[in-house]
Amino acid sequence: MTNTPTAPTDFAEYVDCTPLLDDRKALDEFYDEHGYVFLRGVLDRDLVRKSAEEMLAGLVALGAARPDATLDDLVIDSFEAVDEVAMHGYVKYDDFWNHPSTLKVFEQVFGEPVFVFRSTTIRYYPSQAAAREPNFSYLTPYHQDGFYIGPNKDFRTAWVPLIGTTAGTGGVALADGSHKRGPRDHVLNENYRRFNHPVRGIPPQDIEPGETLRYSEMDQGDVLIFHAFMCHKSVPNLATEPPLMRMSMDTRVQPATSHRGFNAVTPWTESAKDASKGIMAKITGTPIEAE
Repeated sequence: MTNTPTAPTDFAEYVDCTPLLDDRKALDEFYDEHGYVFLRGVLDRDLVRKSAEEMLAGLVALGAARPDATLDDLVIDSFEAVDEVAMHGYVKYDDFWNHPSTLKVFEQVFGEPVFVFRSTTIRYYPSQAAAREPNFSYLTPYHQDGFYIGPNKDFRTAWVPLIGTTAGTGGVALADGSHKRGPRDHVLNENYRRFNHPVRGIPPQDIEPGETLRYSEMDQGDVLIFHAFMCHKSVPNLATEPPLMRMSMDTRVQPATSHRGFNAVTPWTESAKDASKGIMAKITGTPIEAE
């Protein structure tokens, strides 16, 4: 496996499922076949903007951004230079995820009451288009969230852009229908690292020709929700003119009646404290010799 970024122009676009929200049968059939639901403008834009402003305030407070920076001109030197644990103290994502308007969308998608994980990942990726030595090691190779998270696999990942994404700023690429094959082998990949540990990923050649790669630009208020076994990966930020930031957050959502595992009930900041653990141990809460 390599660490070479792929341009989003190589991908087809997500299918907009917003018109299916009031058709339970059609929405479920689409999800069962494709493994994802893409919804435009269904989240409260003011709440999304508030989360974006909180992330901006954190980057300024931690000295990563200029004091006069705005969401329109925000630039930071690198993702790795920012104290990721400290940043979580600024973004009140639990208030966003559990706001009645957000929960209403999740419950429309699931068709039942839901529980939102207490673990959220926040992302603030600067453009590396002009970097002398671009570093994409903090991104994620093809993987399935269900490989890391359990024991139950009926959760879905919810990914939200805090500012609009473009073909340049990147985001998430999905392999349409890849969830239907179930869990896949994840191979240790030294090119990608989290907490100074290499992470596992699915070799690109394991993505089948019929599993169409999809990516779309997204606006504030859009949400992408996908299956625990959906194969997906990061699309890097290579924005130019201007070199925009990519700011987003993602969590997992499950039926309220399902078992709640370690990751469901443990805040990200708690699982991230032990520097000796790699990402697998942090997410599962159990010691693992090899990531």
